[in-house]
Amino acid sequence: MIIGRFRVEQILGRGGGGEVLLAQDTLLHRRVALKRLGSDEGKDATRRTSVLREARRASQINDRRIAAIYDVLELDDDVLIVMEYVEGTTLRARMTGPVPLEEFWGLASQCLEALAAAHAHGVIHRDIKPENLMLAADGQIKILDFGIARHTETPAGATGTVPLTTTATGERVISGTPQYMAPEACYGGRIDERTDIFSLGVVFYELLTGLQPFMGPTLDVVFQRVMTAIPPPVAEANPAAGPALSEAIAKMLAKDPDHRQASCREVLEDLVRARAAVGTVPAPHPPAARPAAPARRAPRRAILAVAMVVVAVAAGLVLGPGRHWLQPALPADRNLAVLAPMTPGATDDFANFALGAIELLHGRLQRHQAEPGFQIASFREGVEAHLQTADDAHKVLGTNLVLTTTLAQGTDRFRATVALQDAVRGRTLHSRTIETPASQPFDFLDGIERESVAMLGLAGGRAQAAPPPRVRGPGTLRFLAQGIGRLRRAQTEADARRAADDLELACRAEPEAALARAWLATAQLRTYTLGKDRGWLDRAGVSAREAIGLDSTCAEAHRSLASVLEAAKDAPASLVELRRAVELNPNDDDACYRLGRTHHRIGRTEEEKGIYVATIARRPHCWQPYWWLGLWNFREGHVEEAIAAYRQMIRRAPDLYRGYESLGGVLVLHGDYTRAIDTLRHSIALRPSKIAFDNLGTAYFNTGRLDDAIAAYNQSFQFGFATYGSWVNLGDAYYWLRNRQDQAAEAYRQGIRLGREEAADRAQRGVTFDVMIPANLATVFPKLGAPDSARVYLNRALEADSTNAMVMCCAALTFWQLAEKDRAIKWLVKAVQGGYPVAWLRDSPVFREWRDQEGFRALIADAASPQAAPHAEGGRQ
Repeated sequence: MIIGRFRVEQILGRGGGGEVLLAQDTLLHRRVALKRLGSDEGKDATRRTSVLREARRASQINDRRIAAIYDVLELDDDVLIVMEYVEGTTLRARMTGPVPLEEFWGLASQCLEALAAAHAHGVIHRDIKPENLMLAADGQIKILDFGIARHTETPAGATGTVPLTTTATGERVISGTPQYMAPEACYGGRIDERTDIFSLGVVFYELLTGLQPFMGPTLDVVFQRVMTAIPPPVAEANPAAGPALSEAIAKMLAKDPDHRQASCREVLEDLVRARAAVGTVPAPHPPAARPAAPARRAPRRAILAVAMVVVAVAAGLVLGPGRHWLQPALPADRNLAVLAPMTPGATDDFANFALGAIELLHGRLQRHQAEPGFQIASFREGVEAHLQTADDAHKVLGTNLVLTTTLAQGTDRFRATVALQDAVRGRTLHSRTIETPASQPFDFLDGIERESVAMLGLAGGRAQAAPPPRVRGPGTLRFLAQGIGRLRRAQTEADARRAADDLELACRAEPEAALARAWLATAQLRTYTLGKDRGWLDRAGVSAREAIGLDSTCAEAHRSLASVLEAAKDAPASLVELRRAVELNPNDDDACYRLGRTHHRIGRTEEEKGIYVATIARRPHCWQPYWWLGLWNFREGHVEEAIAAYRQMIRRAPDLYRGYESLGGVLVLHGDYTRAIDTLRHSIALRPSKIAFDNLGTAYFNTGRLDDAIAAYNQSFQFGFATYGSWVNLGDAYYWLRNRQDQAAEAYRQGIRLGREEAADRAQRGVTFDVMIPANLATVFPKLGAPDSARVYLNRALEADSTNAMVMCCAALTFWQLAEKDRAIKWLVKAVQGGYPVAWLRDSPVFREWRDQEGFRALIADAASPQAAPHAEGGRQ
């Protein structure tokens, strides 16, 4: 059966609310679970809208412990919810009797961690039951059907035990499975985290006793028991559980939500105490617990007495703030991403204030990078990539820790929830809440920073943190943060002007605030960049110089002026300001890299290298300066040194795709194709990228695996911005297959079109001429029967730069095709002397016909080892 793009393989389950199908997504080539509503429900407009709303809200959750919702589709009368297909065993299948206590602790902690992750997104499941808790093949619990209400009709006069499904009676719709529903879900009360805690308590009760506490012959009996019946204590059916665990489960099953644990974290606390008590307090006939009352807590002396035991046996159970002795350990190498804040329901002004506040927080945390074992990713890059979850940050930035924030503004209060997440394992390590009066934004930002520093285990607290934000007035700080937030999101000249307006207000409120004026300069420069009105560049220069005049120790002021001078094409003056910015804040990665690149622009390549080496000496545990050094060595033709630098980078950021992508490209130039292919495949497994596929295509091309090369080059087009080089690479691969000349010609024509457009665009924007565009296109025209165009384009490239090794190689290839073989050999010799990789001459199919030439063979023989070359796009030779 085919439904849209899905090929159905089998029915996984069916009920009155619809059916769940196992299907193959023919577009993305993956197995998925399709939830399809029943015909009546799909046609019910209100029900259909509700399901779509719930599913789309749940699809925002991205956590490895929760089965993902990939898509929500409306196909005619069908509503399809496309979900992750999880192979494994449900807890229902596992419940053949009470589970061993040691197994229970692990299952319970996983369930609670998964549920807590969803609650952190503000989503309540409402249908927790053993069927929706899957034990995957790797032993990890995954919650299924998250956030999706399930509804079926119960026929009148139905008898026997109530089926495990959701029920609707009359006009009243009930979301959940009756035996697992909390009382407030039955009578239509307030639904919150405690509702899910009740349902999970029922599951825990079954796991420990093998009994369903509220099962009955009819729906009414089940509801009556859920509302009024107190189940026997767990310890009566399973004495090994002990009184503390029995009380913890009873508290989860309290009829009044106020008598339950308020959060999954509190349940974990109770389980930690219960596990500590097992074996230390023998109780063959434990006293009955009172389920509706708050659970009794162990005396403080008892907790302290078993503290060391708990550390050993309760791994994975997390206590709250201040209980660090039970919290999961931080990784030895802390690589942090700070994500843009969540601001649900906020006004535009407060959302921008929140974004600016967290950018200021990032700047403060960045100053801790001198501490061994701590580095922080670019905040700007995370915002521009629209990263929203820890998993996003792990894939894009390669970080193993992520700091997330949720900021809210009440009538007269600020509130922030700050969470530190393990991005590798997908769990929350620590969470803190900060609340201050809205009139005290300084205390608010200081509180967020203080708690973040503590959670990250950074040294020195405020003594090591950044100085206060160089403004004194609360109103100034509000406009400063708001303007920074608007600036970070600015996509148009009008957006940038609004940011400048906010920052102008901050400057008027406090004319002596250097930081506000520095950010105003940055906003004015952004306005110039987006609108090209020279007046804004002049204003930016004035503001930046005023900021330095107000406070010459403000690093942001010097960095802003450097940016203005760079835009004005005054690299030497920009260099002076960047040098001062780095002196004031040597942990600013952006300023350090820009300082090095500015040295490069004015021809001081050794000084550029010195900046990178000095940064490594200050922060040898950080990956970024090794990346810069690798790029420098690559550009200067030091292949072995580039390989060594990239390997050092990978050691410090083993989950970052960029290190493997860069190393793989250099290995291709080095002629080490086997390792290059393995490295690039690993890069793609971490995060597919155009560069990795292009370089992988070249590695295949040079080893004669032309079909694989074509496949890799084609994969590079999925990123939506095919360059002229990508098309020329693909054309080369088709051309050398001999029997695919039509495809080669079409690819070449596309490459020529895009190359011409890019050259014209660069000229119009005043961007530096790219000599490789005419050089590469010159090699293409002879294959299309246009020798005159080949000569014109080659002359254009040689007139621009006749000493570039890649340009000289293109000259050799062009003259060879024009039947001027002696000139071709002469240019190829020059190219090799200039650094063109001899390994490519030896291996590439492009040079297959050259191997009968004595001059070419001599050139190969004279090369003692592969040499480095400037960067070649993809398979261009």
